[in-house]
Amino acid sequence: MRKRGSPPVSENYSLRRLRKRYDELWSDAIGKIRAGKIESDRVLAAGSVDRRRGLTLIARPSAAARERVLKFLRELRRLEPDQHYYPASDLHLTILSPFGATVEHGRFLVHTEKYVAAMDSVLRQAAPIRIKFAGVTASPGAIMIQGFPDTDALNDLRDRLRERLRASGLAGRLEARYRLVTAHMTVARFCAPLRNGEQFAAALEQARQRHFGTTTIKTLTLVKNDWYMSHQTLETLKHYRLAVPRSAIKTGN
Repeated sequence: MRKRGSPPVSENYSLRRLRKRYDELWSDAIGKIRAGKIESDRVLAAGSVDRRRGLTLIARPSAAARERVLKFLRELRRLEPDQHYYPASDLHLTILSPFGATVEHGRFLVHTEKYVAAMDSVLRQAAPIRIKFAGVTASPGAIMIQGFPDTDALNDLRDRLRERLRASGLAGRLEARYRLVTAHMTVARFCAPLRNGEQFAAALEQARQRHFGTTTIKTLTLVKNDWYMSHQTLETLKHYRLAVPRSAIKTGN
């Protein structure tokens, strides 16, 4: 029997699985970063215009979480000023991409109204989601802030959205690269050789247990975006206000 006040078993399992995924990413990347064997983003490195576009449902971190992330990025920038650090306007958490950014976006964007209708049918019943941002992880190409939902609400919402998109015949490029299971924020991308990989890796290691704050997501936004969610090219299609369903609200006698 579960003790009163303890979290559900399913929640514990979800968090363990999420932490394991972040740890796997970290283990694969940190040695490469330390050795300077990073994967440089070709578009950013060349200073090219990103012509890829996609549709993405995003959430924004709270003001307090955002400021903590920006402080961390200022620290990293002092060590490695040549990399791409996300400005405040571009920080986001991806809920789901109906289709990821691609140069062949035209054949998907013609169905924008259908995408919006599919999202509407699910999101009108969605409740707020609470995310704790704590610690960093990495890939050979990027630095990420780890996010941990306090319930399975995010996974459940993603599954309902996937189901609706498939039922609407809109799953052609849904999660073409990988199935989204994390709740991270990408905050930096490599676009130049590291000046001192050892020093940069040490700074990341010091931030593995760093707390960046908790965000209660009450609004989601469907956007047309480039690969980096750059504010210069971002087009907002619709905002969704999340609310606790009336059926879940207890009334007194």
